[in-house]
Amino acid sequence: MNLIKNAYNKLILGLAVIGGMLLALIFVGIICDVTMRTIGFNSLQWYSAVAEYSLFFCTMFGAPYLVRHKGHVVVESLRLAMPSTAQKILEKIVYVVCIILSLLFVYYGAVETIDAIKTGEQDLRSIDMPKWLLMIPFPIGFSLVAIEFFRYLLGFDTYYSNKASSGESL
Repeated sequence: MNLIKNAYNKLILGLAVIGGMLLALIFVGIICDVTMRTIGFNSLQWYSAVAEYSLFFCTMFGAPYLVRHKGHVVVESLRLAMPSTAQKILEKIVYVVCIILSLLFVYYGAVETIDAIKTGEQDLRSIDMPKWLLMIPFPIGFSLVAIEFFRYLLGFDTYYSNKASSGESL
């Protein structure tokens, strides 16, 4: 079981690192593109499409890591006004809703990916890419997000601040 847990943790971290590296690549590419235009050379025509694709991959690969490390915005004002028992119930409801929504995105992303594979559809921009290659991060990312919220639901951790779960004000 530890082997699976360690592999899963490395997967979450590895995808986040890839997402971060893609973000750095976008940054460097923008600097190169702007510099080339400033000194009079033509813009890199293909770069805009690569940056757009990379932003999607960054989002999907980084999302599970952000859920794991509580990097998304959480508004706790309503929860803080509740008694401790109600807080715990609300937490569980929120986790279930997040899991259901994530799994809906997994389903529709998988349907789109499979459809793109069947039809051989291409995304036509300055570079042509198979659409399935662009769609595949969607079900992967949201599957991992659902797993992360399921971990919270099972009580391995709470997505909320420790102070809020004890009923103290922030």
